[in-house]
Amino acid sequence: MDYDAIVIGAGMGGLSAGACLAAGGARTLILEQSGAVGGCAGSFENSGFHFDVGACIIQVPRAHDRLFETLGLRREDYVTFLQNDPTYEFVDILGGRRFTTPSSLEGTAEVIARFDPDDARNFLLLMRRYGPRFDAFNDVMMTTPQGRLRDMAKVFRKCPSGLLALPDVLKPYSKVLDDYFRHPVTRGLLSTYSAIGGLPPSLQTAMMLWLCHTEHDGTYYPAGGMGALPRGVAKAFGDLGGDLRLETPVRRVLVEKGRARGVELADGTAITSRVLVANNNARNLYLEMVGRDRIPRAVVKGLESYEWSPSCCVAYLGLDYRPELRAQHMVGLIDPGLTDLYLKDVYTKGLALPQSVGLVSSPSYMDPSLAPEGQASLALIAMAPPHPAGGTWSEIKWDFLDGMITTADAMFLPGLKDHVVFKTIATPEDFERRLSMPNGSIYAFSFSILSQMVFRPANRSRCVDGLYLCGASTHPGGSVPGSVFSGMMVSEMALEELDSRAGSRSARASSETGVMDGLTDRRCA
Repeated sequence: MDYDAIVIGAGMGGLSAGACLAAGGARTLILEQSGAVGGCAGSFENSGFHFDVGACIIQVPRAHDRLFETLGLRREDYVTFLQNDPTYEFVDILGGRRFTTPSSLEGTAEVIARFDPDDARNFLLLMRRYGPRFDAFNDVMMTTPQGRLRDMAKVFRKCPSGLLALPDVLKPYSKVLDDYFRHPVTRGLLSTYSAIGGLPPSLQTAMMLWLCHTEHDGTYYPAGGMGALPRGVAKAFGDLGGDLRLETPVRRVLVEKGRARGVELADGTAITSRVLVANNNARNLYLEMVGRDRIPRAVVKGLESYEWSPSCCVAYLGLDYRPELRAQHMVGLIDPGLTDLYLKDVYTKGLALPQSVGLVSSPSYMDPSLAPEGQASLALIAMAPPHPAGGTWSEIKWDFLDGMITTADAMFLPGLKDHVVFKTIATPEDFERRLSMPNGSIYAFSFSILSQMVFRPANRSRCVDGLYLCGASTHPGGSVPGSVFSGMMVSEMALEELDSRAGSRSARASSETGVMDGLTDRRCA
């Protein structure tokens, strides 16, 4: 075999898996179809302005610290985290108010109390009641591989409090907002976390409270831009002896007698390996790279039944001045009911609405070196249908971009449009073409309850031996920390398989380098 392990894709899941495999002593190759690492968590530069491709914030920082601990390295030697505090500047689009929220729960409660003291008390009540439970449950859930119902049961055995909290967790998020909060500003602030997940509060569960709680543990931004994070992991991978090849697309997975034996590149070159880790979208992996004829019909139907997660447009702007920002991220505040209507218009009716800009992010606010001196880099993010009604993105993208700038000028930064010296846009069509993201789906598959945990494609393939899945489309996926945890999980399972097939672990790291307890259970498929 050419390698012990091959990893398809250098997104955060693939990089994490590859680095852990290399740290475990496996001869590992990562193949990336584009010219840069990171995927949606990457960065790019144009005209002196640096932009984040998609992801623009680090949540659950312990995921990254745990990754580097597993590698036996210091995260600070590879990437520096800058704390976001305040976390957001909220702009009340209908009421005209502006305010920031600090990273502390108590500080945020003080902000809410300005609008409604009862809402502030209920906010702290919910955070203190459910926050620790959600944290404990997620620490287990995000580090336990999924593939069968017994794997989901394993999560609740490890964390009984999660089972006790399940009735509350499964409540519609809209009901939580209705039951506990009455002021429109509070309701709009908390519905932000539902929008981050790409679904309206009526279609999200109360688990969104965990996202709110974990952000108040601290959110961060990498010095040098979001791409500094995957670049740091890629450097660690290289330091551990790994082999990374950019601009090397994979055409198909080599399967022999039901087992993955390596890959065939787009140029026809075959590279063999003992195990294979796929960081690309599970539907593309199975239906295109493995092939429909090599997997059971039920698996094909299951893969085709998944709903895609929402898509978006990102406008990247270079400004000839530094706007007076109070936080890296500005969020548009609207009532949860209006969020429902917007999402229905965009994703059900396919309406391309430039006024749906809901998030403004400035990389240079956190790190001034990401723009020329005295200038700023800015991103506008808007909900957008994958296939707009009445046209294609190629036909409407530039008009849509100008509409986004006009919206941001009116809602967030008056006078903005007079200071734009560079502009470009990425549409769902662009994300699909450049990053192999079907439909431009931000999180691969929907965040609905029936697309989570055991209902997502299994971390260990159940139809191709020696094949492991990580990244957004598998468990826990759908986010940067989720992708990191998935990479760590599958690397542990893959190393176990390599060791069992070799009959010895002498050439690898000791069991003390395992990701965390319980990840070596071979039944976790």
